[in-house]
Amino acid sequence: MTMVVAYEEAKTRLLKRRNQAQTGAKIGFFDYPDDHEMPHATLNEHAPGPYLDPVHFHSVDQFHVLIDGEFRMGKEQLTTYAVHFSRAYTPYGPLVSTTGFTFLVLRAHRDIGPQHISKELDQLKRVPNRKPWQLKRPVNFPGLAMGTSHALCAVPEMRDDAGLGVYSLQMQPNATTSAPDPAPGDGQYVIVLKGSFLHENKEHQGLSLVFVRPEDEPFKLHAGAQGLEAIILNFPDTRRRDSPSPGPAATRSGGKWHCTLCDFTYDEELGMPDDGIPAGTRWQDVPESWVCPDCSSRKADFQMIETTAPGTWK
Repeated sequence: MTMVVAYEEAKTRLLKRRNQAQTGAKIGFFDYPDDHEMPHATLNEHAPGPYLDPVHFHSVDQFHVLIDGEFRMGKEQLTTYAVHFSRAYTPYGPLVSTTGFTFLVLRAHRDIGPQHISKELDQLKRVPNRKPWQLKRPVNFPGLAMGTSHALCAVPEMRDDAGLGVYSLQMQPNATTSAPDPAPGDGQYVIVLKGSFLHENKEHQGLSLVFVRPEDEPFKLHAGAQGLEAIILNFPDTRRRDSPSPGPAATRSGGKWHCTLCDFTYDEELGMPDDGIPAGTRWQDVPESWVCPDCSSRKADFQMIETTAPGTWK
């Protein structure tokens, strides 16, 4: 059954307050500690001041959506409405900020909590058939063209063959539409950021979350008098992603190296100019002090990529 929770209701579910080093609060939109099959979504609020969350990973796929403010994840600065997707057992971080920020953590299923690389690296390396991958992208709302009632726009690259998808949705006042079909994936979140929508004879103001199960019908949205802006997240079906698929034999490709922990790729042709590594720098000439920009791994955790076809690898 589709689940709907607005911020005004969720804020009564204050899970915990931060300590003095991390002021703010954690609010549970969907929180079922004893049921792994239920969705898990929290709003994490951090007041201005030093914030550091070390490199860690989770045992399930998850999204971060930055609702307000900014922070650095690894070496990349994220701003309002940035989306980060990470597959299960993909390390990321550290998360660093001094300005204050608010973000959502969203999972289709609950997990046991953050597992820090500093303590759980050996366990991570023992996970069978691990397929690490992550991606960060901004979500934009370009505005509605004259005469259109709504616009649903897919976020480039935030997709895979197992049902992953990220969309922005804008709706005129009182307009109606349906969210993308949740069936191909493992659950869907509709995050209404601004405006409102009507559901079961009740108006829900943004910030509101909707969770749609794969077996549910596409969620019907009826915008309120102010219209709405929303981000829609489709979780991939891990059973489809984990299914073995035959392919061409792999061949060595000298020039691209990938992090075995988080799957970041270093391309010798492109280099890392922002890190002071010019384009064309060979892997052996990259300083030993350099670390992965996504998970802070050392050079020793990188391997040469094996390509399966031009422009692809596994």
